[in-house]
Amino acid sequence: QSSTTSHAFTPLPPVGVLQRQLQFSSTFVSTSSTSSLLLATSARKSSNSNSEEPTLTRVSEEEEGVPIPFIDKQGNSFIECYADSVATVDGVEYTIAVPCDYCVALCYEKDDQLVQVELDDELMDDIFPMAENIVNDEFGEELALQRTPQVLTLVGELEEDDDDEEDDEFDDDDDDDDEYGVEDVELLLAFEHRDQEYNLVRLMDPVLLVGKTDPERPDLRVLLTEEESEKVMPLLESAFLKYHEDGNTMLP
Repeated sequence: QSSTTSHAFTPLPPVGVLQRQLQFSSTFVSTSSTSSLLLATSARKSSNSNSEEPTLTRVSEEEEGVPIPFIDKQGNSFIECYADSVATVDGVEYTIAVPCDYCVALCYEKDDQLVQVELDDELMDDIFPMAENIVNDEFGEELALQRTPQVLTLVGELEEDDDDEEDDEFDDDDDDDDEYGVEDVELLLAFEHRDQEYNLVRLMDPVLLVGKTDPERPDLRVLLTEEESEKVMPLLESAFLKYHEDGNTMLP
């Protein structure tokens, strides 16, 4: 049976993933080799001082709400997103977008924290089919769990609980948690596999993906490589912070 209790969640630190340090925190995900959702300190240190200051513009009203496939060419998969804004760095355009479906994660508890299972981990290969079947058994045709690139997604409509805002959150009183990537999640269901309990949780902070226009298919976006992420993500983070401080965004 599903639950809507909020918990503190500490994701694992990959390369090329940036988290906005704002009152409302979103997470950048850019490399096709990882699904963890945390600030990558190595990406911050690799900022290219020779690059021009990026410019950001909000997408047009005609483009808002139009699903765009973001392609992981290495994994031969895609995730549909809604474009939020377009950034230009050294003459190259990067689309910043929000996944169309609910962003979720599979995790387990360790030392009183939920630890995320990464998409490319062998453990994910083991537990994802079970989680997928349990979601199907629990929700039928209403929801479907998908192993999309960058982050797992849940397709369908979740029932909103009016009591969510009153749920206890482990990190309410700790102002330093954001520095360590602690974010709130909503527990959807739990199951046991090989004597270990796993949780499927919904990520409550908005997740942002970055991609470039596919030269062969302008209607598609290609997720960045690790090399591209290390070069542009620190610049994009800085520009996006200023962009949101000025109130120019469609995000909640």
